[in-house]
Amino acid sequence: MSEKAAERTRRIVSEPIRPLMMRLTFSAMIGNLAMHLMGIVDTFFISRLGTIELAAASFAIPIYMIYISMALGIGMGMSSLNSRLVGENRFSESSRLISDGLLFAACFAIIMASIGSLIITPLFSMLGADEQTMPFIQDYMHILLVALPFLMLVVIGNSTFRSMGNIKMSATLAACLSFLNILFDPLLIFGIGPFPEMGIRGAAAATLVAATITMLLSFIVLGFHEKLINFAGPRWQHLRDNWQQILGIGIPAMGANLMTPLAAAIMTAMVASFGDEVVAGFGVGSRVETISLIVVMALSSTLPMFIGQNTGAGRNDRAYAALMGCLKFVLGFQCIVYALLLILGGRIANTFSSNPEVIEVIKQYLWILPLTYGAHGVVVLCMVSLNVLRKPRIALLLTFARLMVLYIPLAFIGGRLMGLQGLFMGAATGNVLACGFAWLMIKKVSREVGLNTDPEALMMQPN
Repeated sequence: MSEKAAERTRRIVSEPIRPLMMRLTFSAMIGNLAMHLMGIVDTFFISRLGTIELAAASFAIPIYMIYISMALGIGMGMSSLNSRLVGENRFSESSRLISDGLLFAACFAIIMASIGSLIITPLFSMLGADEQTMPFIQDYMHILLVALPFLMLVVIGNSTFRSMGNIKMSATLAACLSFLNILFDPLLIFGIGPFPEMGIRGAAAATLVAATITMLLSFIVLGFHEKLINFAGPRWQHLRDNWQQILGIGIPAMGANLMTPLAAAIMTAMVASFGDEVVAGFGVGSRVETISLIVVMALSSTLPMFIGQNTGAGRNDRAYAALMGCLKFVLGFQCIVYALLLILGGRIANTFSSNPEVIEVIKQYLWILPLTYGAHGVVVLCMVSLNVLRKPRIALLLTFARLMVLYIPLAFIGGRLMGLQGLFMGAATGNVLACGFAWLMIKKVSREVGLNTDPEALMMQPN
């Protein structure tokens, strides 16, 4: 392990918590924004080709999200284990874990992409693609499926950097991926300069080029700068043990990640019963939600690393102080976000649509659901913290309870009783109840694993 990496670990287990978490979270937020920008710009360039091409790319979004969810699950397994090893100064074992984990991720990604290439036509027919759209879907997916293993390794590599406390490198690689994709999109889609005009295939090719370059950069930094790739041939016992540990956390984490797009699809289907204008307004509200929760998502990248390294170093008091501080912070911060949305809600609605019905739906969404984004944030942070505390099944249970037991059923009941407003209110109620459940679970687990739960000790924390 490099001297810089060792110095990062020293700071993470000793420096004052609040300013350190602020710096780390800001870097993570930049990386998240870069990834969001990549998707938005990609959609914009594809839309210039025509409605059918845009529809073809839209059909691919759920499949893309499934692959990314699987990558995030494996990444969560690796990062949860690695952050503890780094905190315990077991750097040789960390190097072996990362090397074995990347080998597993590469094999898994190639197998899943190969399966996907064999079922493109029946899969998208089942999703509702017609004969007019199917050729464009096939053109797009045949190249995108080649790109997905590289993209999955980028996502997992970024999780590894975060587990070591190198949030800046993770954000830099995310920005690199986004920049390269945005750069090659118009060149390959429209055939600018010496590049061929590839149409929708060019969008997938741009992702392939960007993911390949970024993956190579990630491996170079991991192997030669951080010295955390073990080039010695792995032993079967090490592979088996590390893969079992990674999957022990990774499989439940995959399940939790996959539930989010599934729940989104169910919510969209429920909203669709109210008409196209309502679907359009709901879509805008969902996009605003993604931006409104950007700080929560950034914290969900940094908090597990902080907890893992500090528990590994025997600083359970710091881990618990950071956990409780972040939970309280998101509750307060999201209240400020809600106040801003109340003020700007009308302008946001008018920016996205001139249809009065769509505008009214956007306003209703922004008046009701963002009030509970703080509660939503608490659930997210508890879920990722449970994973790093090696309670992945409880994290999966928490996600299932929020989405499938509370959020969706209460939205359905509310919609039946009070129409669209009731649907939004039911979903918001689900967020609040899930927050209470998450709070109880994280307190219970904290006691079980020996984190410092003494209020007086927390008050004495100078950090």
